[in-house]
Amino acid sequence: MNEASFVGVARRQLNIFLAAVMFLTRLPVCRFHVFREEDVASSTIYFPLVGALIGLAGGLALLASSIVPPVIAVLISMLITICLTGGLHEDGLADSADGLIGGQDPQRRLEIMKDSRIGAYGALALWFSLTAKLFLVQSLLVVNLVMAVEAMVIAHCLGRTATVALLTCLPYARLEDSKSSGFGNKVTFRELVPVIAFAVILSLLLLGLQGAFCVTAGTVVTLVCGLYFKEKIGGITGDCLGAANQLVELSAYLSLLTLQPARG
Repeated sequence: MNEASFVGVARRQLNIFLAAVMFLTRLPVCRFHVFREEDVASSTIYFPLVGALIGLAGGLALLASSIVPPVIAVLISMLITICLTGGLHEDGLADSADGLIGGQDPQRRLEIMKDSRIGAYGALALWFSLTAKLFLVQSLLVVNLVMAVEAMVIAHCLGRTATVALLTCLPYARLEDSKSSGFGNKVTFRELVPVIAFAVILSLLLLGLQGAFCVTAGTVVTLVCGLYFKEKIGGITGDCLGAANQLVELSAYLSLLTLQPARG
């Protein structure tokens, strides 16, 4: 490969990476990105990396625990990650809870999920999710600061990995009027393999066997979510992806916490 070809490939991959950043965050990178329809599905290869960077940003905020109470540091961390993503995944969790639990049939569930208003099920799911995240990360922070930072990186990475896995393995239940519709039924195992490899390697590098436990927990939760979505609506929507993302993230924190020795 000559220098010109290498530069061309590098620019193409950077453009695909920016597409992933645009989809998963609110960062203003559109001025540097050139939209290409064929890059939409390909951008999923960078989802775990973007997730890891989001987790790193939130994890670094935990360093504030040296000057403020741990619970405040975790709240700051959560606020940073939510601001970076625009609450994309939290919104998906709330909409999914409203539709999948409240709807009586697949069509009605999809209609409810499409409604921008939040219902009782969505509010409860969001409250429990955010509260669980607050307590779980705070508990990890009390045990070890470095581990808590690494846990956030891995959890956010695995959450986005789950997104790609579901996009690969399940059909899209509703292609119209969805931010995720460009990915529907287009992501293949060719994109999934490096995504999983990156998530597993990163988890092992950061936390060793404990990281492997996080991967296992995330895999189980992703499988259960996929089966549940398939049963309820015959596939996935963007909201389902957000819900799975949040549940996998929580499973990573919980699984890691269970490995820590009990404190006197």
